[in-house]
Amino acid sequence: MKKILTGKYAAAGLLLVIALLLPVFIKGNYMISNLVNCMFFACMAGCWNIIGGYGGQVSWCHASFVAVGAYANFIMNAELGVSPFVSIPIGMAVSVFIATVIGYSTFRLHGPYFSIATIACGEAIRVLIQYFDRFTKGAAGMYVTYRKPDFLALTFANDIPFYYIALTLICLIVLTAYFFTRSKTGYYLSAIKADETAAESLGIETFQVKLKAFQLSAMMSAVTGCFYASYLTYIAPVSTASFDLSMKIGVVAIVGGVASLWGPVIGGFVVILLIEVTSVFFGSAGGSQMVYGILLMLVIIFKPEGIIGFFRKDSMSGKKPLFSIKRKKEGA
Repeated sequence: MKKILTGKYAAAGLLLVIALLLPVFIKGNYMISNLVNCMFFACMAGCWNIIGGYGGQVSWCHASFVAVGAYANFIMNAELGVSPFVSIPIGMAVSVFIATVIGYSTFRLHGPYFSIATIACGEAIRVLIQYFDRFTKGAAGMYVTYRKPDFLALTFANDIPFYYIALTLICLIVLTAYFFTRSKTGYYLSAIKADETAAESLGIETFQVKLKAFQLSAMMSAVTGCFYASYLTYIAPVSTASFDLSMKIGVVAIVGGVASLWGPVIGGFVVILLIEVTSVFFGSAGGSQMVYGILLMLVIIFKPEGIIGFFRKDSMSGKKPLFSIKRKKEGA
């Protein structure tokens, strides 16, 4: 077991070194931009995975939390001229408040009823963002005008700085998920996912556990949304707070593999790059929806564990993973 863990850490370290050096060998901003987009979606999916994967509470309103961080960034920049870094705590606090309100409204529901309720909550938040156009500019959206390279303003001449920002966010979100799953709340959440009634009979306060996980997921999503907005330079309710974005975030996590540290990361690169390729060949009209719709169906039918299931023992069939390294038995 110790050797396996050491091998996993070594592999993760090697991948990190490769990721750090990758921009040196890539010429042109287009490929860097695609990688940044993949990493930001990996971050969003990692946030969703806290409640949707480890908790089994399939939420379809996470674009709302991303939008909170994005609009906190742009509104404070437009009204007060402050750095996006100053707006991050504001976005985190507002997202926790909204997650609490949604949690108290929906966590009494179970299964598809909870998921449908989160869709309604997400759409309500999108309408509110559009309604308060005095601050959000309504359906017209908001944008940041590039003036000069400035790290505190998150404006750069190319996307390489955003590459390293997104990579840092991935590392922080993976580490947060790692420590959360090994905390008391994380263990309780796993028990709730397995059997909520049994967890309640053991004295676990299921509502409070789910709410804490939802709040953490929302807070991390808002942080990601703040940086993602600066990368996009333009946000609007129809895109940043849309059900389409919420669905894409969930699909990225599901395709990669829920309830795993690296599943959302794998899903981010696979799904987003496939969508980009599809848009090149078929155009943007319905192309992305077709791709992640087909991917979702294929994963649910053939590999419910997601792509990450190819790299570990199949718990459902007992078969060995498709890609594995043979190890000698201890004492052999």
